[in-house]
Amino acid sequence: MFSYRPPKGSCWGHAFQPRDPVKARAKMLTFFKTYFEPMAPGALAPKCFDCVLFWKNSVLPNVDWPEEYLKPGNEKCLASLCMVNLGAMRRIMFGGGLSIPVSPNEPSSYEFLKRFSADAPFKMSAKHFSVIIPIGKKSKLASRKPDAEVFKKLSKVIG
Repeated sequence: MFSYRPPKGSCWGHAFQPRDPVKARAKMLTFFKTYFEPMAPGALAPKCFDCVLFWKNSVLPNVDWPEEYLKPGNEKCLASLCMVNLGAMRRIMFGGGLSIPVSPNEPSSYEFLKRFSADAPFKMSAKHFSVIIPIGKKSKLASRKPDAEVFKKLSKVIG
């Protein structure tokens, strides 16, 4: 599984400086509608809003959630918090990062990431990706920089 998170120095997320804010908002909402489960109708205020995103399994080429995420009571692990500010700051942020439940070992994952990054209303970068892996005897999860091969594949399809 991948995680996408800008560096801590960019704690305010990605800049979103569209020339036409109306078209940009429409692109962002199309992006959310394409890749994530529908949100509550009142959740999307015109300028600033927070939302919880759950992936549409139908858009994912393969699903690679760690077992820990799928245990009862861990539903919050399957969600990503998204904060959108289209007012003065014009930023899109993913609190805790955006979990992308596709396998780093499947070629179809990279085809998906290519489409996803092209559709994203912000510019993605391969250097902001990490891979979630089990470590230790109890298989606790850790976020690690991708190895050279995975990073090369990400760099080829992102941006």
